[in-house]
Amino acid sequence: MDAKEVSSAQVHSVRNPFQRFFFAKEIPYGLAIVRMLIPLVLFGTVCTRWSFSRELFSADGAPAPLADIFGFYDFLPLLPGTAAVALFAALGFFLVCSSLGWMTRFSLIASVILYVYFCFMDSISMTTKYSAIATHVLFLLSLSNCGAIWSVDSWLKGRQARRSIPQYTKYEKPRFEIWPQRLIQILIAVIYFGAGITKLHTPGYLEGDQISYWAMSRYNNPHPLGDFLTMYPIILSVMAYVAIVWEIAFVFIVWQKWGRIIGLAMGTAFHIGTFFSLGLYIFPMISISMYFCFLTEKDVQWISALYSRFSREGHWLKQYSAALSSAVERLRPQKDVGWISPVSWTSAIVAVLFLSVYVEYQQDLYGLRRAEGRMTLHEVEPELVQKMLAPEQVMRQKDKFLSVDVGTQMVSGRLTNRKTEFMVGDLILVQCCLNPPHEDIWIDCHFCEENGRIVHRSGNIVSREHLRNTFQIYASEVLEPGKYYVSIKSKGKEVLRRSVTLLPKLSAVAN
Repeated sequence: MDAKEVSSAQVHSVRNPFQRFFFAKEIPYGLAIVRMLIPLVLFGTVCTRWSFSRELFSADGAPAPLADIFGFYDFLPLLPGTAAVALFAALGFFLVCSSLGWMTRFSLIASVILYVYFCFMDSISMTTKYSAIATHVLFLLSLSNCGAIWSVDSWLKGRQARRSIPQYTKYEKPRFEIWPQRLIQILIAVIYFGAGITKLHTPGYLEGDQISYWAMSRYNNPHPLGDFLTMYPIILSVMAYVAIVWEIAFVFIVWQKWGRIIGLAMGTAFHIGTFFSLGLYIFPMISISMYFCFLTEKDVQWISALYSRFSREGHWLKQYSAALSSAVERLRPQKDVGWISPVSWTSAIVAVLFLSVYVEYQQDLYGLRRAEGRMTLHEVEPELVQKMLAPEQVMRQKDKFLSVDVGTQMVSGRLTNRKTEFMVGDLILVQCCLNPPHEDIWIDCHFCEENGRIVHRSGNIVSREHLRNTFQIYASEVLEPGKYYVSIKSKGKEVLRRSVTLLPKLSAVAN
């Protein structure tokens, strides 16, 4: 009986559909890939913060415990500076070991405990959406057998397992109940469903205003497409609608073959889009890494068959694979050396602890061992003190306005064809956008000649819950072609201006 028949027999041995969904046995390919990717992404966040770990997480610095926000003071103990530095380095070591599959279960459990602790100690930068999702995934991985394949643990046990089976018998990879993988899949689906429902009740999201402000800012990280997309707001509005439909439908379609392909493909495109348009770096990597939990045994068999076909057609690929397999086998221990892994792992973690403390000591972050002496606080300039203690300044009227655009077409409350040249007789649409929050504002719109003479004026109240208002200006035939401008005024003062050009009618030009 081949591997495919064995898998089919094990799946169909569970007759109840509910039990088959959770307790059918499969080789944990998807979990193994998630185990390799998620800890590596989190390891990057640990590396960027390790040099500041004494400041961020210890009693020697200025931590911001999450529990303090809710009034639970001293909820978790604050560690001394040296202990925080050592444990934060140990967290990085555990994440690497989890990714490699070395002492997998213990490394995953230790990673979850330490990562959650440090997130609780730094609510400003460590406690994020991606950290909450990733720690849930690490916890579910610690309950699974994700280290049974494609790991250092399985590599060390491979020769012993191969020696225990009869000669000429094909070695079968171990199969386990699939429920941890299903729980991660359900976690993803529930997160998307909740996000979609939340966005439905978020003012300004469906109209694209919220995404526009995100795209214009550099709050997360620099991004190349954000400013470009704000020039085409209808695209942002369409993207907002598509994202909501996809997030809500994901939980219903992802369990079928084509639904899974469509849902994951749209999710990948969505998260890559947030990378280029919103400057999100870590969250897309976490989300796309989690998608591999939808990888099934049949998918791996299809990829393996495709790889075998390419290997037969390309001799170089076959030779490279054979050489790589031979090198791995030569590195594998020849005898039963199962005791080496725990001893080596323990030695490595002790070395990491001592090395991290030594390196941080040599950095001398607070200048305790400088030749010029310990760092001291300098007196702040009186001008800066006066500025910091001054009463809060009232926002300037012009700072409440974002932009003014002119065009002739609107879709879903958005101006779609921004331009500066119009024909005499056109209906010109002037759209004024405001920054939130703002009070109820009366806005004047003046259409003026180049010399300042007003040829058309209108006004309107923009209530505090709205961010846009559109004025209509009819460029009647009595107006002479030439240069004009649109002036937006608030409280009698001009806050925005847009130059336009009126062109003669084509019929008049022909005559």
